[in-house]
Parts: sequence; structure tokens; C-alpha cells
Amino acid sequence: MKIKAVIFDLDDTLVSEYAFVKSGFNAVAKYLTACENSAFKVFTGVDSAVLSQEFLALFDESARNVFNRFLDAHGVTGYTGDDVFSLVKVYREHEIDREIYRPYDDVEPFLFALKDRGIAAGILTDGFAVSQRNKIKTLGFDVHPAIKATVVTAERGEGWAKPSAKGFELLCDELDVKPQEMMYVGDNPKKDFYISRNIPIKTVRIIRGGGVYENATYFENVKEDHRIEKLEELYAFI
Repeated sequence: MKIKAVIFDLDDTLVSEYAFVKSGFNAVAKYLTACENSAFKVFTGVDSAVLSQEFLALFDESARNVFNRFLDAHGVTGYTGDDVFSLVKVYREHEIDREIYRPYDDVEPFLFALKDRGIAAGILTDGFAVSQRNKIKTLGFDVHPAIKATVVTAERGEGWAKPSAKGFELLCDELDVKPQEMMYVGDNPKKDFYISRNIPIKTVRIIRGGGVYENATYFENVKEDHRIEKLEELYAFI
């Protein structure tokens, strides 16, 4: 059946998630060096670029509890969960640096090529709602002429995150296509390809070097229908 819509994951599919991480850590570092929270007074006046690099180094070791580990490494005592959450909030809600956060080079040409072929493009993404919506706006995807529908699953509520079929069914309705006429392009083996068990949709895994989930294992060993490294390789399947 002819493909009439191509749905994209966002992070590490259309744009580097690591770029968002860098932008977020830069924002948190600047916040720390200027905030009035007494728990963070040790960072007042420190070069924020140095702190940002420390965050990245910790993240590269493990993405878990970066801020707690950072504070512990600096000997900060007596900080609370609310103190840590204030850093998390800055990270999630910061104004994304457009110089750092840009789509992969093959994205814009491919989106317009789909438009020229009469194939609708859409986005379906998990993650914290405010962060994902900010990403979409920063990239201009909310007003992009080729992107006809966007679903941020966290905005919809419980039970919408991948591999739930709900977001895909909504996109089918909004784009007026059948599941069999839709293709999904993602990067995360943990959740992006199991959708084919819940809805009859073709799946494609894109391998972007350095992706956060590049070495993740497949959920219940359900794999993609096709694998690519550049979006133009999709032409062979649509």
C-alpha cells in the first residue's frame, strides 16, 4: 500500500538530543552562578562554562542524578529535593540555544521533498511536555509547511506514551490516512518499533552517530522493518 504519511520521532531522529542536553546544562550553569539560593552560594561568580563542562562529564558517565552528583562532588551539604528540582526545572524549561540546537542537515531537504510528493509529515514524541514543546517551537516545526500534525504524548495524559497506539491513531485521524499508509521513523529500540505489534504501521530505525539510545536493546526483541543512516534512504521505501 502506498505510503501517504511519514511520522517522525523527534530526539536523535530529527535533532540531536545531546544538543538539548548541552543547551540545558549551559542554562543551569548560568542559573547557579547568579541565583540567590543559599544552598548554591558556593557557585556565585564561578565561570558558568566550567560548570557546564562538569555537568556534561557527569552526564557522559551516567544520565542518572547528574545534579545530585554534581552537588556532592562540590561538597554542597544540606541541599533538599526542592533545591535539586529547581535545577531540573531550569533544565526542562530553559530557552533553548538556537546556535546549539538545530535539526540534522538532511531534515529540511527531506521534509520539503515529502511535501513535493504529496506525502504528509508528522511528529510523535514522548518526554516532558514543556521540554518537547519548546524543542518543537525552537526548531520551527510548529509552523513548518511540511509538518501537518504533531503529538506530544505527555500533553495527552497517561497511557499515551510509546508504544501505545493512541498517538498514532490520532495522527491517522488528523492526516486522514490508514495505519497501513503510514510509516514511523525513530531511533529508540526500547519503544519505537514495538508499535508494529499494536498497529499495522511500517517502522524505520535511523542510526544517528552518538544517539542516546544507539546501543539500547529492543523491547521484546521487536525490530524495525527497515534501517537507515540518512533520511534520503527512505525514498526506497515510499
